[in-house]
Amino acid sequence: MNAPHSTLVQPLAASKQRMRIARAFGRGAGTYDQHAGLQRQVADSLLAKLPMHQQFEHVLDLGCGTGYSSSILRQCLPAAAMVAIDLALPMLKVAREHLHGNTTTMVQMLCGDAQALPLKRHSVDLLFSSLALQWCSEPAKVFAEINRVLKPGGLALLSTLGPDTLQELREAWAEVDRSRHSNEFVPESQLQQSAESAGLQMELEREVKVRHYDSLLALAHELKGLGANVVTTIQADGMTTPSAFKAAAAAFARHQQAAGIPVHWEVFYLSLRKRGETRP
Repeated sequence: MNAPHSTLVQPLAASKQRMRIARAFGRGAGTYDQHAGLQRQVADSLLAKLPMHQQFEHVLDLGCGTGYSSSILRQCLPAAAMVAIDLALPMLKVAREHLHGNTTTMVQMLCGDAQALPLKRHSVDLLFSSLALQWCSEPAKVFAEINRVLKPGGLALLSTLGPDTLQELREAWAEVDRSRHSNEFVPESQLQQSAESAGLQMELEREVKVRHYDSLLALAHELKGLGANVVTTIQADGMTTPSAFKAAAAAFARHQQAAGIPVHWEVFYLSLRKRGETRP
């Protein structure tokens, strides 16, 4: 795939925002799999969209995390050359442990940024990326990179989160202060525009998943365990006080149902191909 041959290659530089994200997910690498129920469901749904009739020689798992999708992709495409990239080096170390020990499941691992992929032009047949795009502040750059590295006739399958995600969390905190306590997610229209500007044809499917939590603390514990508790769009305003969290928890609990407190996760599934290219 024309990538550096060594494993766990670390990027030379990154923006402060990207470094914050990398550190957060690095801290969550050891506990990620304990809290990744939703992430596994979404990855499985995206993996089910793989076209069985098409052969892929060079595969990229972008934002591979602890290697869940990489392992399944390796099993589905045993003859393909595979690279897994993640922004957080500790995630790659956990992924390598998961995949280690079987030479037939070799996956090359690189620490890199989706907004500046360490791969050459036209080097990927299949780019797979589950729940990583929402951590990129400039999706247009990601789509431009996808267009650059995809071979003619190549396919990119991505999942990301939409604006309705964590609406209950935002509503609860809105009753307490004006600070932002969760990230904002890119709407479908912006994704479509960014893909078209990059020269990609995009098909999008939407799914809303509802998960139930015992409390705001339980949701916060899950997000922290994943490493997904960093708010990327603003600088932190300081530590949340116990009284503020208590007030937000009370507002959050007003949605209590028999199964728990519902939280919506809006999931977008994207299928991308270069404009003007037909499916093989």
